[in-house]
Amino acid sequence: MKSLPAKVTALATVVTALVIGVAGMLMLVAQRQQIITQTADSSRLHYMCSSEGCSQLDRQVAVAPDGRVAFPPGWAPVRYASTEVRPDLSLWRFGDLGETPYQLTGEGPGRNREDAQAVAAQAQRELNSATLAMLTVFGTVAALVSCTVLAAASRVLRPVEAMRAEVAEINEHNLTRRVPVPSSDDEIARLGATLNETLDRMHRTVEDTRRFVADASHELRSPLAALRAELEIALSHPHLADWPTVVKAALEDTERLQELTTDLLLLARLDADALDKQDTVDLTAVVRREVSRRATVTLEADDNVLVPGRRAQLSRLLGNLLDNAERHAGTEVVVRLRGGPSATLEVIDDGPGIPEADRERVFDRFTRLDEARTRAAGGAGLGLAIARRIATRHHGTLEATDASGFRGICFVATLPTGIPQPRKATAGQRMGDEVWQFLNGTITSTHGHIPEPRPVPAPDLEWELIFGEHQPVHWKN
Repeated sequence: MKSLPAKVTALATVVTALVIGVAGMLMLVAQRQQIITQTADSSRLHYMCSSEGCSQLDRQVAVAPDGRVAFPPGWAPVRYASTEVRPDLSLWRFGDLGETPYQLTGEGPGRNREDAQAVAAQAQRELNSATLAMLTVFGTVAALVSCTVLAAASRVLRPVEAMRAEVAEINEHNLTRRVPVPSSDDEIARLGATLNETLDRMHRTVEDTRRFVADASHELRSPLAALRAELEIALSHPHLADWPTVVKAALEDTERLQELTTDLLLLARLDADALDKQDTVDLTAVVRREVSRRATVTLEADDNVLVPGRRAQLSRLLGNLLDNAERHAGTEVVVRLRGGPSATLEVIDDGPGIPEADRERVFDRFTRLDEARTRAAGGAGLGLAIARRIATRHHGTLEATDASGFRGICFVATLPTGIPQPRKATAGQRMGDEVWQFLNGTITSTHGHIPEPRPVPAPDLEWELIFGEHQPVHWKN
């Protein structure tokens, strides 16, 4: 039985049958006792008995309130006696009623067996009629309940079946289809609305993935094509090629490919991993360290602003914002950090700004505005997307707003403050916290602003956040 309406109907029928069966049994037991009592009363015969014998009294004789018979004057009975037929009735005796058992009770003389058997058979016949009538009524009620429940369940679940059939038809080629939602404001209507919302999110995710793959393929193809063209030209005229220049151009294209693939891999890791392991990060120290590497940046920061999270990712967030600000600033970049219930980090530049209609679009992957479409000036269009994803993973926000006192743009990152609550990481979750890439034997941050070499990491430090299964190779001189 795979049909839900059939299962509900069967359950309702069984429950109804049990309730009706118990109630019917109690009613039949009471009916049997009533028939036995009525049969005993109607079959009772009264006698006047003396030492000479017993004589049956007329049924019209008067009976005193105390139960004694009021005899006519002149009678001198010795004692009064009666005899009655008390049948032994059964609820399930539908065969030969002539064998219905009975008992003769009372102090009177015995009765004719045929008459007593006829009285008992008639009582059993009445009980059988009551039993059949009750079974008919109860069976009809159970059938009506079953039909009603089956019809109601089928009608209620009909929209669910329509939703299931529609979802079964949805695939990667028709993600715009949606399930029908009933007009009634009930659980099924809310289920349909929730399914459509889920399908909307899936559609957006698939479209974003398709667009991301297309953009990534385009971004990777351009430097590969340039690198191949340079090498083919040099090989076709090896005696005319300036090989140091060719190698330098190939190295620049390779570095660009490395930066792009590192950013793509970081985005994939940020999308896949949950921020389960958090430390207490001194955001003030992170900001000061990052700003100290840049000559054109002015810092205004509160002391001891603590946030839960990962230091390397927060440094990457600020680094990407500063890279973007320095790329578009005219003469000045200002960083402001304020504490409180939430930490507020502002990166302001005095550049051309961003039109209000594009302030949300700049956080999309591979987005370049009209004035920064060249790759040399605008990069790959992943920096702001990575910064917002890091802010989101730290339960914060990143928005673009007007810069107060400047004609440029202000990026505002808001992060919750406080001490993180430790949580036990499950097996398979990545515990790596550092976000680094390796260039020419030197460990540098992915935004490329740590000039000094970094020490070789400890053997137990996990690097999957960027490299996945491929661990970095440390070159030895």
